[in-house]
This record gives sequence, C-alpha cells and structure tokens, in this order.
Amino acid sequence: MDVLIFLKQDHDEAKQMFKKLEKAEGAEASRLWTQLRAMLSLHEELEETYFYPELKEVAATEDLVLEGYQEHHVMDLLIEEISRLKPSAEEWTPKISVLQENTEHHIEEEEGELFPKVRKIWDLERRKAVGEKMEEVKSTRGTSKAAV
Repeated sequence: MDVLIFLKQDHDEAKQMFKKLEKAEGAEASRLWTQLRAMLSLHEELEETYFYPELKEVAATEDLVLEGYQEHHVMDLLIEEISRLKPSAEEWTPKISVLQENTEHHIEEEEGELFPKVRKIWDLERRKAVGEKMEEVKSTRGTSKAAV
C-alpha cells in the first residue's frame, strides 16, 4: 500500500478515536485512551523510523519533517501527562482537547503540505515499499487496523 494512503488511514482513525473519546466517561474513556495512546505512539514510531529520515535529507521536505519531529515531541509530553490522570480529573478533558488540536494540526500539515511534496520526490514504487514495511510492522504489533 502507498505510504501516503497508509498514513491517511491512520490519520482518519485517530480523528475518529478522538471523537469517541470526547463522548466517553469513566472506564470507557480509560479504555479508549489506552487504544488511542497505543495508536499515536505506533504511528509516531513508524513515521520516525520509515518516513521522516529519508525526507529529512531532501531540501524540499526538510523543514516540514523537522517540524513534524517537534510536533511528535509535544504530543509525547501531553500523552505522558494524560496517562497519569484519571478521566475524572479536572485536567483530563482540557489536555485531551489540546492533544486533539495538536494532532489535527499535525495531520493537516502532513496531508496538505508534506504529502504533495512526497508525491513529487518518491515514485509510486518507493511509496509502496515504505507503506508495505509500515503495514508489516503494524500488523506484528497487533494494534487496530490504523492509527494516526
């Protein structure tokens, strides 16, 4: 599968998961959070292992990739903080909202700015090779079909 399609599916699933989490409370919110956290963490790992490194070496994509790494870092800090809270905590909902906003901003930049550049830099064969490697790693982790 083309890496850009793979990542788009992950992005879409993360957005859906945030919507479910907005409505959830108590044990259901905790369960959804555990799933979302795993999805986001794996997605970041896949991007930082198979997608970003080569693109960082290309002038046309370097700045976007460097920004992507920093956005992942901010998301990691929020994930860490949220993971120490219970859904009933006062800070839970605002932190989830900030994580959602950061994640959606990250998705918009990748899909709107980075993906079009990747289409020019990598041919379909290269994109499929990277996407298939990501799919393989994800399938061995046993997470849901797609993440962010």
